Amino acid sequence: MKNPFKKQDNSNKLIAGLALGAVFAGVITYLYIKKKAVIDAEAAELKEHAQDYLKAKAKRIKKLKSDVSELADSIKG
Repeated sequence: MKNPFKKQDNSNKLIAGLALGAVFAGVITYLYIKKKAVIDAEAAELKEHAQDYLKAKAKRIKKLKSDVSELADSIKG
């Protein structure tokens, strides 16, 4: 007959679970840092070329007339 007052020792399972959780947390942190570095590098490259689009577009844009006397001429066509 089993002794009802004797408790089972589950400390090995607890230690294994904590170790496995720590390993998974480390892997997730490593992957996050690795992906963040890649994303930051691509963002820096995009920032370098962001002004290129505006410079190319600025050559084609006509200056808008904002003087009141010139507005009447622009409406007439």
